[in-house]
Amino acid sequence: MEKMFWIDPKRNIKKTYKDLVNDLNERSKIVKYIYFANPYEIILALIHSMLIGYKIELLDNDMSKTEIENFGLAYEEVFTEIGVDRVNIKDIHEVFTAIDRNKKNWSLTLYTSGTTGRPKKVVHQLETLGRSVLYGEKYEKNIWAFAYNPTHFAGLQVFLQSFFNRNTIVYIFDLDKSDIQQIFEEYKVTNISATPTFYRSIIPKLKNKNSTIKRMTLGGEKYDASIAKLLKEIFPEAKINNIYASTECGSLFSSNEESFKIKEEHRNKVKISTEGELLIHKVLMGNTGELPLEENWYRTGDIVEVVEESVFRFISRKTEMINIGGYKVNPHEVEEEIMKIPGVQDVLIKSRANRITGNILEAEIVAVKGANVDDLEIYIQKHLKNNLQNWKVPRIFKFVNEIQKTRTGKKVRK
Repeated sequence: MEKMFWIDPKRNIKKTYKDLVNDLNERSKIVKYIYFANPYEIILALIHSMLIGYKIELLDNDMSKTEIENFGLAYEEVFTEIGVDRVNIKDIHEVFTAIDRNKKNWSLTLYTSGTTGRPKKVVHQLETLGRSVLYGEKYEKNIWAFAYNPTHFAGLQVFLQSFFNRNTIVYIFDLDKSDIQQIFEEYKVTNISATPTFYRSIIPKLKNKNSTIKRMTLGGEKYDASIAKLLKEIFPEAKINNIYASTECGSLFSSNEESFKIKEEHRNKVKISTEGELLIHKVLMGNTGELPLEENWYRTGDIVEVVEESVFRFISRKTEMINIGGYKVNPHEVEEEIMKIPGVQDVLIKSRANRITGNILEAEIVAVKGANVDDLEIYIQKHLKNNLQNWKVPRIFKFVNEIQKTRTGKKVRK
């Protein structure tokens, strides 16, 4: 039986590695910009570009014309196709051989807002993009649930880890959450990486314990110990990891919980400023010609706390801190306190303008099914007043059906 490569239950797409080879052999054109709606077409174009050593740029498929032009691109140019010679690949082994042969000619450009909000290019070669990929026999039988947008860095990490180990990939990022448990069981998924927000959205839909998943990764957002605990109850065989990665720097740190250890070989390339901001030296980054550097150091915008020598934990994004009458509030701290309360499924803390204090805190809360929201609000207020300083307690509580998310599955705070 042919090894499965790509399974997309929502779009009813199933591709073996032999199908992948055939699809690559059929391609007589290439695009400079990957701007497709179909996730498989995105992955296929990406592999084809690596195969022939062609520099390519990656765009979100739901970007508007205005957003694309804000990158400094001509909208019509995004759809330009260029004729290329067809490849004649016999099997997947030849695909990997060609990728290795052409890897120095290949690059992938991603777009990031950086810390100023203006879109900037970051150019990665396979060396920086695949820094964290692990190879070997122990990984060859993994079956990955793909729970990220494939056009974003975290999605690329899952793709590279699974593809270069010839794993099966099951795409679940936009699948109906009520179908995910069945997919886990049907395809005997062993690995999944997702944001805490994604895990929160599927936990209420998971009715049975799962024994096939052996490794789970949390990334893209601040580590949530309460989510990790719930996941361990549902997936008792899984080892749970926390990962730190960014479009600019790639994947650099991982840990079992919330504290990240700086590798010995990186200790003179990573530092923490007096303000607590994490700084990364340019040698660990992609080609960052458009990103601002201070004496070869990049300010990540991440506020961290030193735990011990060469160990830190993430506190908040610099831009997420909310000023309440001169007091700085970390929204994650408030969210973590609310998530301790039975009856709360998810929560988002954001600011709302106020004439007196400049801002006040607003809490958007998703209650578990059947919870009495009036009683829950009273209990939350009491709990917060007993456990947080006054200015950290939200003044507005709003119960919602779901939390608005970005293209990458992260919470929208603005």
